[in-house]
Amino acid sequence: MAHINQEIPREQWESYLAGISKQDATQWVRVESIDAETGDQPLADRLPLVDISLERKGSDAGAVQIIVGREDGRITHRILEPDHLYAELDGQTGALECLEIGERGGKTLVFFERATEADEVSARY
Repeated sequence: MAHINQEIPREQWESYLAGISKQDATQWVRVESIDAETGDQPLADRLPLVDISLERKGSDAGAVQIIVGREDGRITHRILEPDHLYAELDGQTGALECLEIGERGGKTLVFFERATEADEVSARY
């Protein structure tokens, strides 16, 4: 299956991330942090995306914040000094499959997948 890799220009980060956050809630995400020192660290697996955004003000200005989870428990991950944003898209549908947020010495990967009906039912109970 063909994939399209697309670099998102820095001036478009805020609007691009806001667009991802507005997608429907049937999207599950898996978040991994890859660092030269600590290796591959899973941060979240098959959780709903609550928000992904670019911090605009304060001491975290320029940082990317990812929030995943449900009402009873959420996980927040911040990339404090992001230096690139790549989107991997499905070559046939154009659907976002993976977002790579790079920073010095590592990167955070956010994988997107559609929830199945069974997943949606179990998430309610």
